[in-house]
Amino acid sequence: MYSESTARSGHTDDAPLLAKELSWKHRMKSKWYRMDRVSRVVFSLMFLALGAALVSRIAIEVLSPFDNWPRTTIPPRLDNDNNSARTDGERRKAVRAAMQHAWQGYRDHAFGKDELQPVSNSSNNKWGGWGVTLIDALDTLHIMELHEEFKEGVRHVAKVNFSKAKTGYTTPFFEMVIRSLGGLLSAYEMSLDVRLLKKAKEVGDVLMPAFNTSTGIPYPRVDVNTGKAVESQHVCIAEAGTVQLEYWKLSELTGDPV
Repeated sequence: MYSESTARSGHTDDAPLLAKELSWKHRMKSKWYRMDRVSRVVFSLMFLALGAALVSRIAIEVLSPFDNWPRTTIPPRLDNDNNSARTDGERRKAVRAAMQHAWQGYRDHAFGKDELQPVSNSSNNKWGGWGVTLIDALDTLHIMELHEEFKEGVRHVAKVNFSKAKTGYTTPFFEMVIRSLGGLLSAYEMSLDVRLLKKAKEVGDVLMPAFNTSTGIPYPRVDVNTGKAVESQHVCIAEAGTVQLEYWKLSELTGDPV
C-alpha cells in the first residue's frame, strides 16, 4: 500500500525497486514527500499563481474582454498659470522661442565652448573642448527649422579637430559617444550634410582605442591626444553596452565594419 512514509523511503510492495527507480512519476513523488510541509505549500501556491496567470492570459487573448469597454477621451486642459501657451500652435512657438533664446545666449557668450555658464555669462571646456553643447543642439535646431543657426553650427563643427582635446584631459568614452558621435550622426541623417558624417567618423575613430581590452568591453576613458585608452579595473556595463547603437549606425552609413 502506497503511503507518505513509504514514498519517503523509496520502497513499496507494489513493484520492484528497479521499476520504481525508472518511473519518473515515482521519482517526482519521492522528491515531493522529502520536502518539508512549508516548502510544499510554497510550491503549491507558486504553481496555482502561474496557472491562474496563464488562464487569464489565454482568456484575454481569446475573448478580448476589454475591446468593448467605452473609450474615454480626456479633454485638453488649459494651463491658467502659463498665459504664453494656450493652443498647440502657441506652444510650438513658445518652445521654438525658448530654443532661440538659449541658442542666442550660447552664441553670444560661449560659442564653440563645451558649456555656457548663464549666471556669469562665461563658458568652460570641462568636456575637453570639442563644443559638446553645440553638437548636442544641432539636431534640435534642424527639427525646429532654425536653419540659419544650424548652418552656423555645422560650419563650426567642420573646423573642429576631434583628434585633439584640452591638455591633460582624458575623454569619457560613453559621454562622447552619446553626445558627440550620436549628435553628429543624428544631425547628418536629418540634413545629409556630408561634413557631419566625416566628423562623426573622426569621433568614432579617435574613441576606438577604448576597445583595446582583453575582454572587448571598452575602457571608460580615452586620451585622444596620445591615441591610447586609460586602463581601468572598473567599468559600468550599462555604459559599455549602449554605445553599440551609435557605432552600428556609423558602420552602416560609412560602410566601414569597424
